Amino acid sequence: MEVICTNDNFPAPVLAFYAEFGVQTPKRDQLYTIRQVKRHTTGETGVLLNEIQNPDVPVRHPVMGEVWFEPTFNINRFATLLGQPVRKEELEDVTVS
Repeated sequence: MEVICTNDNFPAPVLAFYAEFGVQTPKRDQLYTIRQVKRHTTGETGVLLNEIQNPDVPVRHPVMGEVWFEPTFNINRFATLLGQPVRKEELEDVTVS
């Protein structure tokens, strides 16, 4: 599924963390293709993009301790090609994990 980035504003601490591990972020008004959809423990929907393949980064998990995985980007940072919010139904054709 193709989407357009509508929000590339990340908090400074997040950008500093990403810089430490060489993580690239999506850029506003750029077209991306969703590679995978991931559900976070917070219930938020995150996506991985075909055009950005990042290294795994450490994250604290309440049960498993420190785990490493590729960071996802909140689906709310993107819109459809028609400029509409991405609906859950539209993500059903993308791999969810």
